Amino acid sequence: MGCCSPEYRKVVNEKEEEINKNRKDSLPLPLKISIIIITAGAILTYFLIK
Repeated sequence: MGCCSPEYRKVVNEKEEEINKNRKDSLPLPLKISIIIITAGAILTYFLIK
């Protein structure tokens, strides 16, 4: 199917909708790493103070 086909735009729009459905919004990697470090530090601190 070439770019001049009447169905081309329809197929492109369907693919775009499918990709947007599958895309998941998630936290950036540096933020995830920071959360893990802070949580691990809090747990470690809790056990050291106890």
